[in-house]
Amino acid sequence: MALGTLFFSCSEEEQFTSSTNARLSFESDTVRFDTVFTTIGSSTKRFKVFNRNKDGIRISSIRLASGGASGFRINVDGHSGASLTDIEILKEDSLFIFADIIGKPKNEDSPILVRDSLIFHLESGKQQQIILEAIGQDVVILKAKTIDSNTAFSANRPYLIYDSLIVAPNVTLTIPEGTTLCFHNRAYLGVYGKIVCNGSLEKPITFRGDRTDKIFTYLPYDRMDAQWGGITLYSSSGDNYFNYVDIHGGNWGIDCTTSLFVGTKFNIENSVIHNVKGFGLREYYIAGSVINSQITNAGNDCVSLIGGYVDFVHCTIAQLYPWDGNHGVALHFANVQDSIIYPLEHAYFYNCAITGSTKDEIVGEQIENAEAAFNVNFLNCLVNIKLTGEEGEGIQQMFATSVNEVAPFHAKDSTKVKDDDIVWGKKNFKEINNEIYYYDFRLDSLSQARGIGNGDYVKYAPVDRLGKQRPTSKPDAGCYQYNEE
Repeated sequence: MALGTLFFSCSEEEQFTSSTNARLSFESDTVRFDTVFTTIGSSTKRFKVFNRNKDGIRISSIRLASGGASGFRINVDGHSGASLTDIEILKEDSLFIFADIIGKPKNEDSPILVRDSLIFHLESGKQQQIILEAIGQDVVILKAKTIDSNTAFSANRPYLIYDSLIVAPNVTLTIPEGTTLCFHNRAYLGVYGKIVCNGSLEKPITFRGDRTDKIFTYLPYDRMDAQWGGITLYSSSGDNYFNYVDIHGGNWGIDCTTSLFVGTKFNIENSVIHNVKGFGLREYYIAGSVINSQITNAGNDCVSLIGGYVDFVHCTIAQLYPWDGNHGVALHFANVQDSIIYPLEHAYFYNCAITGSTKDEIVGEQIENAEAAFNVNFLNCLVNIKLTGEEGEGIQQMFATSVNEVAPFHAKDSTKVKDDDIVWGKKNFKEINNEIYYYDFRLDSLSQARGIGNGDYVKYAPVDRLGKQRPTSKPDAGCYQYNEE
């Protein structure tokens, strides 16, 4: 009886139907790929084909309608090709199909929709299909490229950079508005000469990694850190300009070595440095300015000033780095590093918001030495710093005109007010979502940064980073003016 039952079960399992009513089921009728750089292979997508019938189904062939001319490629049960034959799916079973695409150059500046169909011919004579879609983008590929003469890039196509992009000494690289530079893993921009990035609100300049796909359906690689290197301004570099520039997802943002250049190292305006594994902005004894800009979420310090002469006006510096609890602070400044004196001649912060996820986001280091200047001031800023009230007069004057968002903790500890009941850190901002790594640093309606600025400094940034007019009386601190809309 047991042998008979086994024989019957095997025979039943091996039955296949040729009924025209038997159909395959798909996870989706369309499989969409993210933007694919031509000549560069995409990530591989995996999807299932189901047989929900009571009998098996034989598939005479699975083929690409284009015959492979579109650049799409498929793999079924370990077999690759533009057309595969004699495939079986047992009853209530499924089949894995893998697909990718190597886009073919179209000699077009604008992205092009690439479309193909995966055709299933069933033994019954019926035909079904899955649509394959991708956006193909022609790119300018640079591999270990050195710019050795004055050069202007074009915004027509993205640049895909492998290994490095180097600007030689005494050479200027000009990058126009709307340009996108995509860096492969660990690739970086090194500037020995000068870089001029003149973006606009409508057409910013973007520095990012080259992954355009997703880790999960809800999480693009573009929201992750450490996707590429970063930007390094070497000692001979000077007069660098960054306006409406978006730098994100790198191992570092902008790193400045000790300057041998006499003059301004950089001017940064209306820009974003966000979500980097190391320092957001680090400098050693240089002169520069940062106006109307956002520097946020760094595995090390968001801003690190080791000596120098730097102004920050209407900047948002916020440390809400999600991937490592042992991250740096929002702002670190010092006049000494590794026993070497770097005079901090001038570090002034005007109408800035400097905050983060802890209750002490501003750290200063001072060595008492006649040659070690230590001139720091916070004017009409929102600050996050742990002060005991026993600091010297110099420290108290440093923060005299600013609002310390963590001060209420000391006053309200005796009443056992919970941290959640006080607006500080991430509560200042419109959306801080550490689950999908989405951050919107525009001000929340309850933010302590609202209305604490000094109108005298508005002339340096009359509109906020998104173009909203600032009032000349009691503007908001940070690079974003609160917008009720």
